Formats: sequence, C-alpha cells, structure tokens
Amino acid sequence: MAPAVSSPSLPEASASILLVEDDAAVREVVLAFLVAAGFAVTAVADAASARARVERDSFDLAIVDVNLPDASGFALAPQLRARRDCAIIHLTSLGSTDYRLRGLESADDYLVKPVDMRELVARVKAVLRRTARAADAAAARLPPAAARLPVIELGRWTLDLVRRELADPAGTVVRLTRAEFDLFAALVQAGGLPLARDYLLEVVASADSESNARTIDVMVSRIRRKLAAAAAVPASGAPRILTRQGEGYCYAAPEA
Repeated sequence: MAPAVSSPSLPEASASILLVEDDAAVREVVLAFLVAAGFAVTAVADAASARARVERDSFDLAIVDVNLPDASGFALAPQLRARRDCAIIHLTSLGSTDYRLRGLESADDYLVKPVDMRELVARVKAVLRRTARAADAAAARLPPAAARLPVIELGRWTLDLVRRELADPAGTVVRLTRAEFDLFAALVQAGGLPLARDYLLEVVASADSESNARTIDVMVSRIRRKLAAAAAVPASGAPRILTRQGEGYCYAAPEA
C-alpha cells in the first residue's frame, strides 16, 4: 500500500479533498495547485489507500484517477461516495465519449489529462458549490420542528450529522448507504412525527435517482435489519423505525 501524503494544516473553512492518483509526477503537481488554492489535500496512490483514508477521515470531494494499479476508478468512486458522501471528480487520460459517459454515472465531473491546473481548480470549486447548494436544499426540506444539533444522542447511540455516521453504544459505526442515512436522519430530526413516503422520496432523491414508494419501504426494511444486527453485538436496544398506517414512518427511541 502506497504511503499517504498530507498537506500542511489549512484554515478550517477550506474544503477537504482526497486525491487518488498513481502517477507520482501528476499527483505532486495537482497536490501543489490545490494546496495553493487553499484546499486541505490528502494524496494517495491507489484504491486501497483511498479506502483506508475514508475509514478514518471525512472529505468534501475526491479526485479519482480511473486507471489505478489495484482497481478501476469507476468502481472506487461509488465506494468512496457511499462511505463519506463526498463529491467525485474523475481525472484521467481516457477521453472517449463512452468513458466520459460511464464516468459521469458515478462522478460529478470528468476531466481528461492533460488538464490546465487553473481549470481543475475552477471545476473543483464549481462542484463544491453545487454540492453545498444541494445540501442546503435538503436541509430546507426538513420539518420546521426538526432538531439542528450536529450530533444527536439516541439513547446510548449517536447520530453525527456532520460526519454522517450512526454509531452504536460501543462506538461502532453502522454501515448505511447515502440514501439510507438521509432517510434515517430525516426521521430522527422529525422528532417522532410520521413522515409520508412522498416526503421521504424527496429526502433521498439526490442519493437514489431510481427511488419510488416501494424503494422507501425496501430501504426502511434494510435500515431496520442493520439496526437490529448492530444492537445484537452490544446487547442493547436499537433506535426504531415504526410504521404508521396511512401516514408513513416515524422514529422511535431505543427500548430500555
């Protein structure tokens, strides 16, 4: 596994970027330009290092080469997004229309090498602006009474809205997909009020473009199974999702 190279500490307001590029020369040039533009950058050379990084750290955006030595960047991108909900830009030498279209299925932008570093920085800023607006729009759809705390205690469980993590009493993170986390967080923030399937469809729309009413039911079922499995390990009650006939779903605190 290639060693990771981190940039010096930068202002807290700067976005955090994961750069996944196996070509050392390209990696160093891109790293230098992004740091000069004010971003906090972590650079790695392969998919394994990228996966290890997202297990420990959160990132706002990942720049991912397609031809990595141990995996395809096309396969890596959705894995990174599912784990940390970060935006993705592919930076690659593969410039055909077919590759571009395939890349944009899992990424927010696609750039072909060689690329002007000024354009790369501009594209990074544009993607970050788009994702920030999407996050603001999702927050605006929450019910007025929804809690706005960054970390919400659910009995002995914790829901971290900043890191987008649900942790059991032992501190183990429950693996939720991007859409599952959005749905569960919306239910928690509704404070026990039932949310209709149509509303929940809007909540997960950006994370699951194929969602429909049946998808919401399946997603709730998956979340329930994951909560039950996690609760069995520390032998404590798990947060619950209850069905309200004719109204939708609502959050319920763990049973004592």
